[in-house]
Amino acid sequence: MPEVLLCRACASAGLVDLGPCAESAAGPVKYASGRLFRCPACALGQRHPIPSKEALIAMYRETSDEEMAYEYEDNAAWSLARASLRARLVDRAGVLVLDIGCHTGAFLAGLPDAWLRHGVESAREPVRIAQEQHAVTVIGERIETIDDAWAGKFDAVTMFDVLEHLPDPGAALAAAARLVKPGGTLMVSSGDLDSWTWRWLGSGHWYLQTPQHLSVISKPFLQDVARRQCLKVREVHSIPHRHANLAARSSDAIRALYWGMRRRGGVWRIPHRVLQSLPGLRHLRHMQSVPWTMSLRDHFVATLIVEPDSSLD
Repeated sequence: MPEVLLCRACASAGLVDLGPCAESAAGPVKYASGRLFRCPACALGQRHPIPSKEALIAMYRETSDEEMAYEYEDNAAWSLARASLRARLVDRAGVLVLDIGCHTGAFLAGLPDAWLRHGVESAREPVRIAQEQHAVTVIGERIETIDDAWAGKFDAVTMFDVLEHLPDPGAALAAAARLVKPGGTLMVSSGDLDSWTWRWLGSGHWYLQTPQHLSVISKPFLQDVARRQCLKVREVHSIPHRHANLAARSSDAIRALYWGMRRRGGVWRIPHRVLQSLPGLRHLRHMQSVPWTMSLRDHFVATLIVEPDSSLD
């Protein structure tokens, strides 16, 4: 009898199969790409199967400091979050900020010097850089290892490109919210399963070439979690993974459209062939895998407020 898949976030059955995930990018260890499913109850997009917990922990511990090195202004989530946090907290003294998945502490380093910087990170070399170069107090390797003494201590908690790495993003959001002071801010960014590139490319989206990307969230999923966790969704902004100029965005859009036509086949073969025959676009026919269209708005950054009467127990 075939295995019945249950949603990793809400345990609902009847997951909708969105198809095979994009082939994993080259690496020292190959993992099954699996398939992408969407839960009709909570809207979580989730890959099945996924690497074991032990394999994932090992991957993250060996992450180098160069693998996620971004220029501050190029990172759409960082630049937007910094402006928002400054606007909300600039007049407060002794602001405590926690960045979950802080890597080298680069985001925290761009915040006001007077703010107290804390992080959660497991990669060895990035932790050293965060502590020694950016004065970050690392309070745990993973969100589940944070001591209970930190509950309700932070004015703001941030999670940039973290939720996609977790089997149950809803549980992670609940754990993060528990660390925020009542009335404080929780900011998260991740891929948006309802953005046009996700709807067009589906399970073949470039984001799923990374085997550590286990989940894809959306605004409906975020609203579902908020209702259950005494959170209020204050703002949601659609953003690209990285800022780019108009020429780069146009090129990424054309490549995404082309690859989606190629995957669909059938009647889409006609516009597919037309596109690759146009002057300046003939290089498209040499594409061998889904394009990494980081300049398109397939992510979002959301600001959630922890309700003042939420329990810390």
